[in-house]
Amino acid sequence: MTVRLGDRVVLDDVNLLLVPGGCTAVVGASGSGKTVLVGLLGGLYRPDEGVVLVDGRPITELDAATLRRTVAYAFERPALPGATLAEAIGYGRPDADDRTIADAARAARADRFVHMLPLGYGTPPGGAPLSGGELQRLGLARAVAQDARITVVDDATASLDSATEAEVEQALATVLRGRTRVIVTRKAATAAAADRVVWLHEGRIRGYAPHAELWADPEYRALFVPAGAAIPVTS
Repeated sequence: MTVRLGDRVVLDDVNLLLVPGGCTAVVGASGSGKTVLVGLLGGLYRPDEGVVLVDGRPITELDAATLRRTVAYAFERPALPGATLAEAIGYGRPDADDRTIADAARAARADRFVHMLPLGYGTPPGGAPLSGGELQRLGLARAVAQDARITVVDDATASLDSATEAEVEQALATVLRGRTRVIVTRKAATAAAADRVVWLHEGRIRGYAPHAELWADPEYRALFVPAGAAIPVTS
């Protein structure tokens, strides 16, 4: 597939097959095309050349309701539509009941701070004093509640501390077991936990293999090292 935004080629002749039920991490430097790649799955972007298939069927043939049941997203900076936090979590799934919403919030470790609010799940999103990490957990809860076949997590744990992130990722791996997961990440531990890693470089796939295999390349290791820090060397 090839995707152009204006006069810029963002993805150039990318071909990728996701294993159903597996976890795939997507890594790369800023501007390498990660968000556009995962956005293709849910129709957020359309390829200028090529086609996106789910079970051999082009996603352009899926109506909006079917597409929502197929692909769910959690973003780094999620919006919270709806009049209450409960509606925000259940957004995109009209049949979500109170138990579904509470279970999704627990999986994303969001129930603790929601219960501390005076109106709990009835709190208007605009009236909730939420930190960046709390907002991300609500976005993750919405993705869980959607109960889609494919869940895309686009840097949606970037504002969490390491301990909370590990706790959330473990919970999501449990509740989404058997579902296809695609995780855009800048953290080596997250990439290592995935079945395979897609390494994007300037809009092309430079590597597609387990993290341990790619780690032998110092340029791959440098993706996870803060600017100015020494690149770790492994034997």
